[in-house]
Amino acid sequence: MLLAVLAFFIGSNGFAETQWKQVARSSFPWRDSRHLSTFILETPLNLERVEDLFTRLTIQTPGNPDFVLTDDDGLVNFRKDTCRFRFSFCKRANLIASDYLLLLPSAMGSPVLFVFGYGYASSPGSLHVIALSAGGKPYEIFSEREFDLYDFVDVDGDGLPEIVGKRCMSQGWGDDFLTYDPYSVFRLPQLHSEGPATYSLPLSRRYNLRHYYGWAGPDCSEDFTVVLHPPGGGRPVVVKKEEAERMSGHGP
Repeated sequence: MLLAVLAFFIGSNGFAETQWKQVARSSFPWRDSRHLSTFILETPLNLERVEDLFTRLTIQTPGNPDFVLTDDDGLVNFRKDTCRFRFSFCKRANLIASDYLLLLPSAMGSPVLFVFGYGYASSPGSLHVIALSAGGKPYEIFSEREFDLYDFVDVDGDGLPEIVGKRCMSQGWGDDFLTYDPYSVFRLPQLHSEGPATYSLPLSRRYNLRHYYGWAGPDCSEDFTVVLHPPGGGRPVVVKKEEAERMSGHGP
C-alpha cells in the first residue's frame, strides 16, 4: 500500500525548517527465528509511474543501522519486467510478499535479497544482491550496473548456490548470427562471512560449455559470433566474426 510520509530537515542557517517531501512507500516485513527485518521501498511522488518504479530501498533490523540502497534508474517489478522470460529463479518461493524484492534462502547461513534495476532496450538493468548476517545486519555482496540474472543455483555441487547472469544482451545480425555474450558465474562468500561475491572463471567456463553455445573467454565481445545454423548443419558454434562473415557469404 502506498503511503505519504513527511521528512524534516535542519536548514543551513541553524534554525529548524520544515521541508515537505512526499514519498510513496511499500513496506514488507520478514521474520525468521532470530530477528525481524523490514524492507521499505520509496520514491518521490513527482516521478511518473510511481506505482511501477521505486528508487530507494531501506532495510531496518533491530540493533543495526538502517541499510539504504539508492538506484536512480529505478528498482523494478521483477515479476512483470524480468520473469516474463521465464527464468528458473522466478519459480522459487519468495520469502516476502513483494514483486519488487526477491528474498531467497541460501546455504550461507542467511537469506539473500535480489533487487532489480531498470533496463534499457540494448542493455540489462542493474542487479544488487544483499545478504542478512546471523545478527540480521544487511550487507551488499554483489552490485553491477548492468547484469541480467539468469539463475541462482549450485553450479559446482558444493552446497552453496552461485549467481549466474549476463553482463550484456545478445544482438542479432545477418541470418541467424548473434554477438558473443557469455554467462558469468559468481561465488557467494563463505558461511557467515561478510565478503563480496567473487567471479569464478572456471565455473563460468563450465557453465557456458553446458548451457551456452561455446566458450571464447569471459568477456562480451563483437569479435566473436554465435552461428546458430552452421552451413554444414549441426549445433551452434562460436567462431571469429571474420569466419562468420565467410559463412554468410559476405566476407572476403
